[in-house]
Amino acid sequence: VSRMDDKQAGVYYITGESQRSVETSPFLEKLKKKGYEVIYMVDPIDEYCIGQLKEFDGKKLLSATKEGLQMEEDEDEKKAFEEAKAKAEGLCKLMKEVLDDKVE
Repeated sequence: VSRMDDKQAGVYYITGESQRSVETSPFLEKLKKKGYEVIYMVDPIDEYCIGQLKEFDGKKLLSATKEGLQMEEDEDEKKAFEEAKAKAEGLCKLMKEVLDDKVE
């Protein structure tokens, strides 16, 4: 908790069978990119413990593998997303025309 970034919403964790498997997990890509701290939990007892603990030192425990994990985006990330979306818009329209009723 003492090394966490001030912008980090909570204590992120990931569970897995081995340290190697959690280190290479695609779920960590965005967290690593932001420089967030993530706890690796590789012992079977860890999943039980994390189920009982909801927070530590006033910070919520958040699973990195949870569906719909929300993270704050800064202005640069929002701008980059909008630019990428604008670049792909033409391709999306073309694909929609070609595939017509096969896609939504």
